[in-house]
Amino acid sequence: PHQAPLPVPSSAPVGWDMRAGLRLLCPRRLPAVAATRRLGCRISSARSLPRRFASSSSSAEDRGAPKAAAAPQAGTLLPPFLDECLRGVGQVIFLNSPASGALTLAALVYGDPWLGALAAAGTASATATARVAGLDAAAISAGLYGYNGCLVGCAFAVFLGLPAGSPAAAAAAVGGAALTAPLAAALKPLCGGVPQWTWAFNTIALASLAVIRPLAGAPPADPAAALSAVEWVLSPLAGVAQIFVVGDAVSGAMILGATALYSPACAVAAAYGSAVGAGTGYLLGAPAAEIATGLWGFNPSLTALAVSVFYVPSAGAAALATGGAVATAAVFGGAKGAVAASLGIPIATLPFCAVASGCHLLSHANLPGLVLAAAPHSPEKNVAAG
Repeated sequence: PHQAPLPVPSSAPVGWDMRAGLRLLCPRRLPAVAATRRLGCRISSARSLPRRFASSSSSAEDRGAPKAAAAPQAGTLLPPFLDECLRGVGQVIFLNSPASGALTLAALVYGDPWLGALAAAGTASATATARVAGLDAAAISAGLYGYNGCLVGCAFAVFLGLPAGSPAAAAAAVGGAALTAPLAAALKPLCGGVPQWTWAFNTIALASLAVIRPLAGAPPADPAAALSAVEWVLSPLAGVAQIFVVGDAVSGAMILGATALYSPACAVAAAYGSAVGAGTGYLLGAPAAEIATGLWGFNPSLTALAVSVFYVPSAGAAALATGGAVATAAVFGGAKGAVAASLGIPIATLPFCAVASGCHLLSHANLPGLVLAAAPHSPEKNVAAG
């Protein structure tokens, strides 16, 4: 996602990879706060009706049937477009629920009002574009064309280096988010049987940021700093918030609450993955500031969450979630420095997309205890259906 070539102030986000001594709670109150937000892009993979753009799922568009406007999902009294947009926010973390999406958006507004506004604008832009283009009605209804746009809005709010309320930032977010809808539709058949996760977001956001290089010349985090007990406790919450590029532990707790409303088991998976990522970062010698602000947690959180959504619960699935979270953190650690140094951009959710794809492909290896859910939703429903 993102913006105009303005010099990035020293207080601007040091990029999803390296943030130094930023405060976990209410980072928006510090100039350095912008840096804490970490392109937690995620973002988001499959959910809905198989709900997540897994190309193995069929749709009216895939079958060549006439394209129709998206109809509201059963059980909602909201206007169809609002329902789709709220689901789009939730789908960043696999929540096909307008209520959970609304609570997640509230968490973003709490952590950073401007970021929350651009997240909403990005989701609405992508969803409206999908409607106008006549894309798959079922996917639109489930919010699957909105979540990449949501992440574009989040990323632009942090990395463009423009002040809150900037018309240029808002226009860039709306325009960039709109591009994710047709790109997602184009990526679907290219992904084969693997969900497309947040590839559309990464493509648009990182291509845009490569123009302004927000992390170019950013100072490294202090390797000598140590984590306090409180920072250790709060780091997994900050990691969950960083999925949306928000460096705020309270926002992370609110997002977990929204997740628990949809699926308590998904909330556990998200928190667990973030904690595993933080622990892996510590073992790899990551700077304390990066761990404390959640930079090592958001990608692993998404990977663990994706495994919980796509696999039937089992000891094998739990092991895969753990191993996937560790692998995602290792990829993040190995790539973030090189990407930031050479391109001057954050690594976003590329580690999640790469490792989650590998985890999904393991379903073809006929390993004991690894069974893909017939209709991916949540651990509770996956086990009931299985």
